[in-house]
Amino acid sequence: MTRHQLHIFLIVLTIITIGLISCDQSEPLSNSQINTDSEPVLLISIDGLMNEYLERNETPNFDLFLSEGVKAEYLTPAFPTNTFPNHWSIVTGLHVENHGIIANSFYDYELESRFSYGPTGGPNDERWWGGEPIWITAEKEGKTAATFFWPGSEASINGVRPTKWVDYDGNISSSVRIDSVMNWLDPAGDVQADFATLYFSFVYSRGHSFGPESSEVDQAVVEMDSILGYLMEQIEEVGLKDRLNTIIVSDHGLASTSSEKVILLDDIIDLDSVDMVTWTPVAMIKPDDGLTSEVYEALKSNEENYQVYLKDELPNRFHFRNHSRIPEIIMIADVGFTITSQPFLSDRGVVAGTHGYDNLAPEMRTFFAAKGPAFVNGETSPPFESVHIYELIANILGIQPAENDGSLDEVQFLLKNR
Repeated sequence: MTRHQLHIFLIVLTIITIGLISCDQSEPLSNSQINTDSEPVLLISIDGLMNEYLERNETPNFDLFLSEGVKAEYLTPAFPTNTFPNHWSIVTGLHVENHGIIANSFYDYELESRFSYGPTGGPNDERWWGGEPIWITAEKEGKTAATFFWPGSEASINGVRPTKWVDYDGNISSSVRIDSVMNWLDPAGDVQADFATLYFSFVYSRGHSFGPESSEVDQAVVEMDSILGYLMEQIEEVGLKDRLNTIIVSDHGLASTSSEKVILLDDIIDLDSVDMVTWTPVAMIKPDDGLTSEVYEALKSNEENYQVYLKDELPNRFHFRNHSRIPEIIMIADVGFTITSQPFLSDRGVVAGTHGYDNLAPEMRTFFAAKGPAFVNGETSPPFESVHIYELIANILGIQPAENDGSLDEVQFLLKNR
């Protein structure tokens, strides 16, 4: 049994065991059926990865990847700089106000339901998800898409799903994720995907628990480097080394936080007079009827270590006004500060690191790198906004993008044929 056949066997065995991915029992493709001309795209998210993590650690596989491709000086995330809003902006090319995933967890008063990740939070309900993600655009344009995790990838969009997709399960190992996606991308396989995604979250998790400067984060980055090395081996194994366009992105940076830097909201306003749509570090506040001015003035008169805005007064650069889910008052903590209440602080304290702050804060800058036949080699590009990545991928795949807020002109310098 060859190494490649062994990988396929392990994938099938895992599928049978966990029952997550459907197996195709069709016969192997003949040589005449193998597509050897396509240049597929693999989009990888390493949640919470920052450039400085690579700069301070030994990461030979990242170093090799960057030497053969292009790296952005940094990537500017969407506001607010949280996981779900940013992952959805990356794959739809929409600002948050235009796709509606305003936070990782929030209440929608029209749907009378709370969005949160979990069995009762509705991530599979397409009513939450505005816009058209790139995997749906690809499928509509006659391409084949396969997603092994990405926030929002479990939901159908207008009844359409990618050809292959998997419900999120953080217990699935990195190697199984990679082996499955490489099976889907394999030019000799039964799927021959044109577009695929991978998602890894453990760098992000350790940053939350231990802070961005911690040795635990450094260990996670070194582990991620080994995983990247394994991925590169598998890409070569299936014959895609010179044909696959691999894009590695992250969704946001991370800032150190502590119990010495807190904003106790219950010391400023009566929490019984408001609904907290979401908390820190961007508090979204819906006052009871008739109390908006009173609540706003109380917050404004105590404005220290945060900025507070009425929804319609938010700076245009946030692109965070024009959606019904955004409530009347938005409160943005200064970097490093946590918006909380005394009971919550006493009960749970403050995590060691967090994100969600102003997307122009240096601490929120994040990572972008890419290599493959479409991209320039060995260069560092100027920074750009993550909202343009959708247009970039659509261009590489040769498909017509859906309506979006991005622009290919803003990322043309990444491409060989610029």
